[in-house]
Amino acid sequence: QWGGNVTYLGHPLVDQAASVRSRDAARQALGIPPEQVAIALLPASRRQEITYLLPVMAEAAQRIQTAMPTAHFWIPLSQEAFRPALTDAIERFGLQATLVDQSSQTVIAAADLALTKSGTVNLELALMNVPQVVVYRLNPLTAWIARKLLNFSIPYMSPTNLVLMEDIVPEFLQEQATPETLSAEALTLLQNEVARQRMLSGYQRVQQAMGERGVCDRVAARLLAIIASK
Repeated sequence: QWGGNVTYLGHPLVDQAASVRSRDAARQALGIPPEQVAIALLPASRRQEITYLLPVMAEAAQRIQTAMPTAHFWIPLSQEAFRPALTDAIERFGLQATLVDQSSQTVIAAADLALTKSGTVNLELALMNVPQVVVYRLNPLTAWIARKLLNFSIPYMSPTNLVLMEDIVPEFLQEQATPETLSAEALTLLQNEVARQRMLSGYQRVQQAMGERGVCDRVAARLLAIIASK
């Protein structure tokens, strides 16, 4: 658009995802029995996300658990400071859940589904072929100012949808993000094979757009070539 000389070499997450454990190995590492429906609950990497996302996601998890008693929620601990809030939510909503100190990628690889905040983790889920429901909430005043005063709007918030500018994964922003909508969408992906396969098919196209393995090597080679030409 602006005449810049740009070469797209792929997304570095492609290389990172290639080194993750297989689904079977991840489930074995976490001690997940074959009959368990493992759901990754990924609410926060920042303090404000604990405040605005955790309550609605925990209530959605409660609804999923009621409809599907074999469900168990796996929550990677992104920061030790979040442990009290996460433990409280597990107890308050009566969740069958486990806090995990291991890498979030192990939890993702083992999961049948993820209920997740919007962010880079959405691409990790797509690369590992784990169906997902995406949610994000801001401070209501911040959201009102952005919409009403700044006329701020975005076509999509999830990077997975932004790659192709298509509805690959369901995303729920602000007032759309309710326990009812999140749990209903999650149960559809868990119980409806057609919906699940449709998302996985979309993932294949996202993966193609993100490039082949060896991204980091290609970037390094390109940089060395540029330096050598100076």
